[in-house]
Amino acid sequence: MKKVLGVIAFIFLLAFLFIPAEANVASGGPSIKIDEQKKTFDPPCQIVNQRTMVPLRFVIEDEALLGIVNWEAGSGKVTVSCREKKFEFLIGDRKVNVNGTLTYLDVAPYVYKNRTYLPLRFLAENLGGVVNWNSDLNEVSINFINKTVNNKPAVFAYYYWGGFPELQNNVDLFTDIALRWFETDGDGNLFYEYPDNYDKVLNYIKSQGKKTHASVVFMDKTGLHSLLSDPQRRAKLINNIYDEVHKNKYDGVNIDFEFIAASDKDLFTTFLKELRERLGHEKILSVAVFARTVDDKWPTAYDYRAIGGIVDKMVVMSYDYSYKNTDPGPIAPLWWVEKVVDYMTVEARIPASKLLLGMATYGYNWGTGLTTTTVTWEKLNNIRNDYAISEHFDKKSMSPYYTYTDKQGIKHEIWLENEQSLKAKWSVARDNNLGGISFWRIGNGFKDLYTVLEKNRAD
Repeated sequence: MKKVLGVIAFIFLLAFLFIPAEANVASGGPSIKIDEQKKTFDPPCQIVNQRTMVPLRFVIEDEALLGIVNWEAGSGKVTVSCREKKFEFLIGDRKVNVNGTLTYLDVAPYVYKNRTYLPLRFLAENLGGVVNWNSDLNEVSINFINKTVNNKPAVFAYYYWGGFPELQNNVDLFTDIALRWFETDGDGNLFYEYPDNYDKVLNYIKSQGKKTHASVVFMDKTGLHSLLSDPQRRAKLINNIYDEVHKNKYDGVNIDFEFIAASDKDLFTTFLKELRERLGHEKILSVAVFARTVDDKWPTAYDYRAIGGIVDKMVVMSYDYSYKNTDPGPIAPLWWVEKVVDYMTVEARIPASKLLLGMATYGYNWGTGLTTTTVTWEKLNNIRNDYAISEHFDKKSMSPYYTYTDKQGIKHEIWLENEQSLKAKWSVARDNNLGGISFWRIGNGFKDLYTVLEKNRAD
């Protein structure tokens, strides 16, 4: 009897110790639909740190999944077996093991009224579901039908000036398109960076059923400090973004702030928190960040772990390993990309489902010394027409490169991805259960990338 009472006391202790203070218990959180069927949970869903938390057993044992949940009262360990996936986690711990791979939750599981609560999006997307939010109905819908199609990685493509014909020719290969035509300044103004037929492009993308993201760029260290360090300027930009996104019905916002001073790291995190709060659950928030590995010691303006807890998607710019002021070399060596993914998922503890692996559709042409120019596939083909180019493939980095001598006798070395190298990176995203890939940009005419995407679509 004492042992039974002890277990009961332990369960009640868990309920009081691990339910977060931020849990919205009174309102019951949003309603839930699974495969178009409305579900009633008792106790109901809750909102914690802007994440919908659901009573685990009710979802896993639903007729759409028919999974199994095992609870070890003595240790607080929970094991879930469902759709060929095995989840292992502890109450109060953000770490979760999925089929032997360690990842991290936005919000740690907790116990409330003898029910284990887990983030809905993490659970659904890991089981092949597609999650959508309807702000008007205060409703979350999950679709597990057509699992094979819905479980494919996202292809988050950046659109830039002059890319409309290429967009039209390849639109079926994309899931999300970030319209990189917005810019800001140190005062928080929002304006178009370049001329384009905005309504035509935006309406076309929407007509094709693709998600649209208003992408805002700022790449000036001094201006970024002025913006981020002033609460009124941050609020001005956030309100401008909010108004633009709702006026033109974008699905989300993408922030691309680069060359932020390391001393402004906390200010950038604060800006993202404030933007998240203003947008609410209705819009998708994504951010582009520089790639990093555990070996890197340079000061960074990105608090990766904190940002991962705020945004819905993180575009990791896993390219420019070799850059304009370095010796000639691979743009994104495979071994380095693998270390970047390892850092993001293990060291920074960002859920793999949030990560979008960046791919480059351009490279560099090194001439005398460290003099470089940017190269696209079209430029490479033009050089082929003028010079005798030798093609090589570096197996260590899984990267192609090209050499030639120009009319002045200067030797050149070009590093640019191809289908083989991109396919290897695509496999890294798939093998690590990442949310998908991203690339800069539509308009570079990089057919090898589209070939990889086309073949994946046909698999």
